[in-house]
Amino acid sequence: MWFDVATAEIHRVAFSFDKWSGQLVITVDGIPVTQELHLFSLSLTKRWAFDLGVQERHSVVIEKKRKLLLAGLRPQTVRVLVDATLVTSASM
Repeated sequence: MWFDVATAEIHRVAFSFDKWSGQLVITVDGIPVTQELHLFSLSLTKRWAFDLGVQERHSVVIEKKRKLLLAGLRPQTVRVLVDATLVTSASM
């Protein structure tokens, strides 16, 4: 999933999560910002927050929520907030 942030100083943010391998990657303009391996977690919600832009600053938060049981077999919800406003939500 990907989305654009800003109006004048546009940045493309991409979020990729493979629930079978546990590989998670967040990129900004094609450059990896976060690369993680998620094979086990006690938390039902994982959150990543970062700021973008120089002239036009924006706060980006990506939240991934999983179910309690059999999370790898069930859809997981990803929500994206830019400046505390919901931009997109998707099931993966």
